[in-house]
This record gives sequence, structure tokens and C-alpha cells, in this order.
Amino acid sequence: MARRPAPPPPPSAPRAALAASLGLALVGMVLAWLLVRVHHDAAAGLTSFCTISEEINCDKVALSRWSVLLGVPVAAWGLVGYALAAALSAWGLSSRRLHPRWPAGLLLLFGAAAVSLSLVLAWISKAIIGAWCLLCIGSWAASLGLLVAAWWACRPAGAMASIREDLRAAGRQPRRVALLALLGLAGLLALVAGYPRLEAGARKAGTGGSTSGPNLVALPPPLPAALGPAVLFSDYECPFCALAHDELREALRKRPDIQVVRRHFPLDQSCNPIVLRPMHLKACQLARAAICAEAQGQFEAMDDALYASQKAPAPVEELAARLKLDLGRFKACLTSSATEARLADDVAAGMRLKLRSTPTYVVDGTLHEGKLPLERFPPQAQVLK
Repeated sequence: MARRPAPPPPPSAPRAALAASLGLALVGMVLAWLLVRVHHDAAAGLTSFCTISEEINCDKVALSRWSVLLGVPVAAWGLVGYALAAALSAWGLSSRRLHPRWPAGLLLLFGAAAVSLSLVLAWISKAIIGAWCLLCIGSWAASLGLLVAAWWACRPAGAMASIREDLRAAGRQPRRVALLALLGLAGLLALVAGYPRLEAGARKAGTGGSTSGPNLVALPPPLPAALGPAVLFSDYECPFCALAHDELREALRKRPDIQVVRRHFPLDQSCNPIVLRPMHLKACQLARAAICAEAQGQFEAMDDALYASQKAPAPVEELAARLKLDLGRFKACLTSSATEARLADDVAAGMRLKLRSTPTYVVDGTLHEGKLPLERFPPQAQVLK
């Protein structure tokens, strides 16, 4: 009895599909890189080009706690993922692919995971953050395109068959797979360990936060006498200011002889003329709340509460009630001309010093962005009363 001939193998994955996958992965990499820059610049006090309104606000998304995973921006993880998809797509287009349909199945798994994550991030943007990021939307569209291109590449053999075929092919190359896995793991560990230090160093140096160039800028004379030996200009919606707040508290425990005068420099165009786009939209109101709490002898408590509210937002009236302030007096103070004049005076002082970022310390006529320079103070520094 004649044997029935074996069916011919399914044709190769369409090269056009793999080329489309490569192009979309490269687009995703560019968008992810731009998002990392937005995250860095927003935290340093700059306004991104895609911050248009309260609802279309890349900075608001970048400054939310949902934008970071393990100390690294989610966009940086996306950059790694898109780079992996690009490498796989390029491998599939090369003559060294593991089989004719490689790696359509793996790209399909990646696309499905990327689209699922995009849906979660879109829900967080809408339901929790209350703002949309145009660059994020672009990256979600790139992920959807990757899924469609991968499905197209899988059509000759079918989705499940392509996935099984890719996994079997990878299993036949255990050493190569193990080496790639170790390299990938090393890269991820380096990212998690190194990025926070990289960003902290950039924050300390004021990278992107100053238009004046050098880190240390001589103040134009005369230096206002009311500034005292050390002045901190800050913004209650600035995440680096919240970090500086905690660092300053610890530093002053070690050096109680140093006095730091607090002044407000909200990066909010409603009270700060140098801010040309919507940025920290409630920073002026929060500064007024601190001024009004100070009028009732509760500045330090309100200062702590306002920075804590970055993680757990609450109306300033609610914060005042928690601190047992006179609410009638507090509310009247928020809209008083005296409060507005005090805030305008702080902002004007910062403008005279050519501030462009927060937090900024002023010590002995020099601007220091990010951190109080304890080394500038002699061991027996005199406390100014």
C-alpha cells in the first residue's frame, strides 16, 4: 500500500509582517525614550511639550506614583521591552533564524502582554490619575500594532502552532537561551540598581532644571539681608522637594546649629510669571495654605502635611482641620491680599536670583540645586535668630 505523502510544511512567516513588527518596535523605543525624558524633566521642574491642559498632561502622569516600578520609570521598562521586540523581529528577518517562521509566536506573546499592560495603564490614567499622556497613547498604539503584525506573521501556521514551534526551537538551543537570559537579567538588575542613582545625581546637579548653565551661580548683588545664612525655595507639588524635605529634616538633626529659612517658589503659572505652561496646577494654593498655617503658628505641621499629600491628596481645608486650625480664619487668609503679597514677595525673590528649578538652596550667595551643602557650613556655624 502506497504511503500518503507528508503534507508540505507551512510557508515562512511573511517578511512584510516581520518588517512591520520591527518598525513598530523602533517607534515604541523612540516613544519610550521620550517618556523617560519627560519623567526626568517633570521631576526636575520642567514642563514637557505634551502638557497642554489638566486632562492632556504628560507631566501629571509622569509625576504620579504609577509611573515608577522598582525605582525605575515604567517607560524605561517599556524601552527594554520594545528593544527586545525589535531584536526578535530583526532576528526573524535574518538568515540565522531558528526556523522559517521564527519568531512569530514569541512576538505574538509579547504583543499580547504589551496590549494587556497598555489597557491597565489606560485605566489608571483615566480612573486614578485623571489625565492622559499623548506619548503614552502613542506607545499603546505601537503595542497594538505589534500585536496585529505578530498575528499576521503567525497566520501561515496558526497562532498556537507558531507559539509551540518557537518554544520548541528555543528549547533546542539551551546554551544560547541561557546566555541570553543571563544577559537580560544582568541588564535588568543594572537598570534597577543604577537608575535611581543616575536620577539622584542628575537631580543634585540640576540637569534640565536650570537655564543658567553651571550648577553654582553667583547671586547678583546685593544679596537680600532677610535671606539669612541658608534659604530653601521649594514647591509643594515638586516630588524632588518632598525628597529634599525629608533629607533636610535628617540633616538638621545632625547640624542643629544651621538655620534654614523657607521661601515659596511654586512652579504654577497662576502666581509665578516664569512658568509659561500649565505645570504644578495647585502649587500656588498649597503655598498659600502654608503661609496661612504659619500665621497660626503651625507652619511645620502644615509643611509636613502638604508634602505628605503628594501621596495621599487632600483639600487644604481638610489638612487645616486635622491640625485644629481656626478654619474661618484660615479660609479668610487663603484669599487675603496680605497672603498674596507674601507669596508674591517670595516668588519675586526667586526671580531676582534667577531660579529655574526646585528645590534650590541659597548659601553664601550661591545657588545649590537639590540638596543642602552641609560641607559649606563651618562646624560651629552661628544660628541666626
